[in-house]
Amino acid sequence: MKRARIKILATFLLFIGLSQLTFSQKKENDIKDFERPQWAGFFTNCKNEKIDTERFPFIKGAADRVKWADIETSPEVYDWSKMDAQIRNSVKGKYYYYFVLWTGPHSPEWIYEQGVPKVTVKGGKGKDFFPYYLNQNYINYFHRFIGKLADHIASLPEKDRNVFAFIQPAFGSTGDRQLYKGTPIDHKYKISAQQYLEFCSGATKRFYKAFDKPELKHIRFLFNVDNESNPEVLKGTKAAKAGELLYANWLRKNYPIELRKQQFTIAIGYQTNGEIIQDNELRPTFFGLNGKKPEFVRGEFSKFGQAGIFQENPVWNYYWTAISTVDRGLDLWEVDYNIVKTGQYDEGFAFASRYSYYKQPQTSPYAFIALRDVLDSADSVRFPEGKYGKAEQSNAERVNKIEAEFNKYGAKVGDLHAATSLSGSNYLYEAKAMNDVGFELIARNYSRFITQINANETSVGLWRVGPENQPYGRYARAFENSSGRKRMYFDLDDNFLSMKDKEPITLKIIYLDNGIGKFSVRYDSSSNTDKTAVTITKANSGNWVSKSITIADGVFANKGPKKSDFSLVNEDNEDDVFHMIEIIKSNPKN
Repeated sequence: MKRARIKILATFLLFIGLSQLTFSQKKENDIKDFERPQWAGFFTNCKNEKIDTERFPFIKGAADRVKWADIETSPEVYDWSKMDAQIRNSVKGKYYYYFVLWTGPHSPEWIYEQGVPKVTVKGGKGKDFFPYYLNQNYINYFHRFIGKLADHIASLPEKDRNVFAFIQPAFGSTGDRQLYKGTPIDHKYKISAQQYLEFCSGATKRFYKAFDKPELKHIRFLFNVDNESNPEVLKGTKAAKAGELLYANWLRKNYPIELRKQQFTIAIGYQTNGEIIQDNELRPTFFGLNGKKPEFVRGEFSKFGQAGIFQENPVWNYYWTAISTVDRGLDLWEVDYNIVKTGQYDEGFAFASRYSYYKQPQTSPYAFIALRDVLDSADSVRFPEGKYGKAEQSNAERVNKIEAEFNKYGAKVGDLHAATSLSGSNYLYEAKAMNDVGFELIARNYSRFITQINANETSVGLWRVGPENQPYGRYARAFENSSGRKRMYFDLDDNFLSMKDKEPITLKIIYLDNGIGKFSVRYDSSSNTDKTAVTITKANSGNWVSKSITIADGVFANKGPKKSDFSLVNEDNEDDVFHMIEIIKSNPKN
């Protein structure tokens, strides 16, 4: 690890003035590097209520849904009062604002009296009728409204305009990609992939043209759009999905996509069957591993807090969902204000806000590793088929055998049916209880810029450990003296610290205060490659405890044991238990 020394910047999390926007909107002819925007962080949604950012300083902004029907109540008669009230609340509360524009089924009723066909659908969810999007009257009215929307925002006082973080244009059903939710009963209203592309691209061009005003240069657009796809992927794809892929390819070719929506499954939960497939697909784009700038990603939590998994222990589950969103690259996690106001989940929400868009180690003030083991029944190397049975999700016997082996560490399968039959958002919403064995999982620690070396060879995973009213204990890692696991080794990303830095770093560790034993933190220093930073003696409180230490002479050049930068070392025969290690720079560049 490169040499660096830095101390905590105590004022970093204080709210930054709304008027000090440091970036301009990227248009086709205005391409600049996308730095971390000042509105990056945790957002909440509420109606007709000012958000208390003094009580909840991690909240960076408010999320709104603006319905066309609520504004253009009759042809060319506009009522902006609801949206303007939310904007004024943001100004008074000193937080940012964005909205998703709902059109489609939220279009005004009068459009149907003006010649727009009403399309009845079957097999969908929500409304059972939609406008016929390809009707020229609908296109004309929609495009006219986009222009009036831009004109109104541009007419607002500067202080009102400055609270806008971005706008999410939406062309169909709510902010989702579909135009129809369901299948038109009358087949003549079906929309082909090419027609989908033409409609959405036309609306996109209209947005960019309407908002091309000096007063609106700071307002960006966030799109709900796929990754760019190889044309071969389109072959054999159903028309609706093929249209979405065609549009994604067109949009990415013609406009710089800096902000995007991705809700399922990264915004709604963690340890979801099938999650590793999605993570492998999205991570290169989210983190800029494809040679391009990382994309700023938003997603809302919505209804999943009522699901059985979450209700088993909301304190654990909101927190670990927050940790997982950071690991997976979500930048703006949006949770209902009624949940936030309980004050029960502040630490997770603050964590998600703190790491927003810090996706590159050299510019991030923070690095972390949340320690956990994950029992992935799809892993036929760790769990050979000869011993556990065929590696198929439906193999309940295999799941039971894995659970039985790790039960002594706290692992449990609470809903075997869900573990062996559900995946994605269906799993998170329909499972009746938490499961510690799953299929095609992200089977590692959650982290940014810190990696544990030989995790399972040097520590053991624990599940459901410590007080249930503290958020940390859903997972943990521990020493195990009986198997010779007495030291955990860690590597800090080589680009996280700069050789030019002369300030200390702060290392924060969260551990379970069970017993009266000792453990130490050691690190690669300028004078000793295995220097002891601190030896901690537990006090047997039974609670999770946070300890921060300053390291002023760290070299972090991978010269510690096993080429580590720092280690946790067992100093006796007690099996110490750990949740997280976080490293904080003192003088972040952003």
